Amino acid sequence: MTSTKEQPGLQRVRAGEYDVDIRTYGSGTNHTVLLHGIGASGRYYSRLVAELAKDSTVHTLEMPGFGSTPQPHRSLEMEDFARINCDALRAAGIDSAQWVGHSMGCQVVTEMALYAPDLVTSVVLMGPTINRGERHAVLQGLRLAQDCLREPPLVNWIVFTDYLRAGPLWYLRTLPKMVRHRLEERIGNVEAPVTIARGARDPIVPLRWVRELAASRPGTRIVELPGQPHVCMYTEPARTAALLRAAAHRQ
Repeated sequence: MTSTKEQPGLQRVRAGEYDVDIRTYGSGTNHTVLLHGIGASGRYYSRLVAELAKDSTVHTLEMPGFGSTPQPHRSLEMEDFARINCDALRAAGIDSAQWVGHSMGCQVVTEMALYAPDLVTSVVLMGPTINRGERHAVLQGLRLAQDCLREPPLVNWIVFTDYLRAGPLWYLRTLPKMVRHRLEERIGNVEAPVTIARGARDPIVPLRWVRELAASRPGTRIVELPGQPHVCMYTEPARTAALLRAAAHRQ
C-alpha cells in the first residue's frame, strides 16, 4: 500500500514499507525529477533547482536511507530503489516528467526507466557510475578523493554532512550493490531519449566510459561541461539547466 504525508513543499511518500521524500519547487508545466547519488541528498541540487524552477516544476527525491528518510531494515539493489521511487512518483501524481540522475542516481534512474517507461519523458544521466574499467570499491574511493580536490569547499561540506546523515553502515551496505550493477548492460533497453553529461574534469567518470555507454544505446547524446568536476550541476547550474531543457525537447 502506498500513501503520502504532505507538508508545504514536501511529501513523505510511503511506498510499501519504505519512505521517499519528495520536495517540489516552481510551478511550470514541464516537470523534472532529480535523483541524488550514494550518500547524498537533494541539497547539492539547490543551485540547479533555482535555475530550473524559473520556468519548470522541479522535484528532488531522497531515496530510502538517504537525506531525511529513515533507513530501511535491509540493503537495497538498484532495481529496488527504482521500484520504490516509481511507486512513490505515482502516489504523488508525478506521472510525466524528465528524470535526471547523478552518479549512482544514474543507475537508479535507468532502472526506473525500464520499470515504468510510461512515467518518463526523457532521461539525463550526469556523471554516471560505475566506470566498468574501475569496478572496485577501493578504486572508486580513490577517485572520489581525487574529485574532492577539484570541487568547491561548499560542495565537499554538503556531501560530507550528507554522508554523516546517511551513516557509514547504510553507505557501506549500498556500495556493493552500486559497484556490482552493470549500467552498460541496462541502458540499451531504455525507450525514452537519453542524454549523458559529464564534467570534463570528472575523474570518477572518464570520457571513454561515457562513450561506451552511449554506444550501448544508439541515439544517446553526450554533453561535456568544460572545466567541471563530478558535481557539475552545482558548479555550473545555468549551463546544466540549459542542457536539461534541451534534453527535454529531444524526440
